[in-house]
Amino acid sequence: MSNLFSKTRIFYISMTLIIALEIFLFSSIETPLGEQSGLNLATLYHLAIFFAFTFFLTLSIKTKNLNKKTIVIIFLISLIYAISDEFHQLFVIGRFASIKDIIIDMIGSSLAILILKILEIFKKI
Repeated sequence: MSNLFSKTRIFYISMTLIIALEIFLFSSIETPLGEQSGLNLATLYHLAIFFAFTFFLTLSIKTKNLNKKTIVIIFLISLIYAISDEFHQLFVIGRFASIKDIIIDMIGSSLAILILKILEIFKKI
């Protein structure tokens, strides 16, 4: 029970929630119609922010080892949040939903899970 509410776990949960809020707030920024940010910057943002979201989400949920069931749950939570983020953008002026963005988000999430699994194998976490 003490591990459930340890300072470290509370930090991981807090970081997950802060990043989720940041994703929501950035998605709420209106873009003048016809003006879109550059592909490279937007792609890097999606990769990095969903990497960070999934990284801290995984550390929030992880108990001992990352088993297949936990990985699937984490991936589904990240996917649902990515889809909801794109859906939210349908209601923001100058923004639109993009399957490409969801795929990029999931690449970032997959990289986070992969790196955490590698660290776990080498006993670094």
